[in-house]
Amino acid sequence: MTSEPIKSPSSSVAAANNVLLIVDAESLLEKYPTPSMEAEKPTTISDGFIFVASGPPSEKNAKNDSKLTLTASNGKTFHIRGRTVSLIAEHSVVFYDMAVGDTKVLSPPKLQVSSGLTVPAPNPENPTQPGSHQADDHYWECTHLTPGVAACELSFLLVNQNCEVMGYFRWEVEVKLSA
Repeated sequence: MTSEPIKSPSSSVAAANNVLLIVDAESLLEKYPTPSMEAEKPTTISDGFIFVASGPPSEKNAKNDSKLTLTASNGKTFHIRGRTVSLIAEHSVVFYDMAVGDTKVLSPPKLQVSSGLTVPAPNPENPTQPGSHQADDHYWECTHLTPGVAACELSFLLVNQNCEVMGYFRWEVEVKLSA
C-alpha cells in the first residue's frame, strides 16, 4: 500500500458540484455497431445511454429525464467527469469536447487535467492491501451563471482495454440550471 496520501486533483473539488456521467458502453455499441471513427464527425446518440450521478441523493442536485437538470446557486462550479458501466473495464470513456449553446446560463467549459496522481489499484494477491500507480485525471469545469436552459453537446470516445478507439459519439442534451 502506498504510504503517501492521495491528494485531491483540485483544491476546489469540495466547493464544486461533482457530476458523473455514466455511459452504458455495451448497450451503446449494440445500438450503434459501426460508430464514426472520426473525432470531427462523431455519431449522435439518442437518450438512454448516459446516466447522471451527482452529490448526496438527499440534495437532488442532478436529475436525468432525457434532459439534465442541475441545481446550484449562481457562481457554483460544476466538475463533469465520465465513466462507463463495466464489469472488467472492457471499455473506458473519454469526454474530449463539451460545447454550451447559451453562455449566459453556463460559462464556457474548460478542460482541467491533473497529471501524475497517485491512484490506488487492486492487488489480486492481497485485496485488502491495495497498491498504487500513477495516472492522469481530467474533468470539464463550468460555472452556473444564471438560472435557465442551455443546449449542450458532449463529445466522447470509447476505447477498449488496449486503448484502441471503438468509436466517437456525441450526446446532445438540454441542461436546465435552477437555483
